[in-house]
Amino acid sequence: MSVREAVAGDVVLAAGFDAFTRHGFTRTTMADIAERAGMSRPALYLRVRNKEEVLRAVGAALLADSLERARSAADGHAEPAARAMAVLEAKLGLTLGLAERSEHAVELLAHYARVAREDSSSYTEEIERLTAAALRSGGAEPQRCADLAAALVRAVQGLERDLEDAARARHLLHVLVEASTLGLSRQ
Repeated sequence: MSVREAVAGDVVLAAGFDAFTRHGFTRTTMADIAERAGMSRPALYLRVRNKEEVLRAVGAALLADSLERARSAADGHAEPAARAMAVLEAKLGLTLGLAERSEHAVELLAHYARVAREDSSSYTEEIERLTAAALRSGGAEPQRCADLAAALVRAVQGLERDLEDAARARHLLHVLVEASTLGLSRQ
């Protein structure tokens, strides 16, 4: 599912997503969101208080979609490295998908992290837990898997900072996961 499809089921979320990706968070107005949603501003204010609330709701929908894909990957039947890669790709893919859609991705991510700090932290913790579970599926020691998962998630966070070359970011993630998991079973 694309980042746009994750919000398609709700007219306000879809309108907010479209306005934010087109104008960025700072330049988007509630009038922009209302217009895209096909409703008046007063009608929009009956649903949400402000554009920060819209951003939190849009972000929550995107994170939920990413977590659904990550959970599917973690529960899959592939080898541990492939499962971990798919979990991490769900995280990286969310950011890269947003960057492919909008030149305002960095601004949007920064504002989301500010207005939804707890949701953002919970999401990252869950991705880390799912990555560790995927790695443990190969029988490696749990603490070693947890440590490797933490390191891999932080590496993904670093890859998310350079949004110019999505193919390169995905390639580097693949190389890192492959190299890291080769030594996982060694004591």
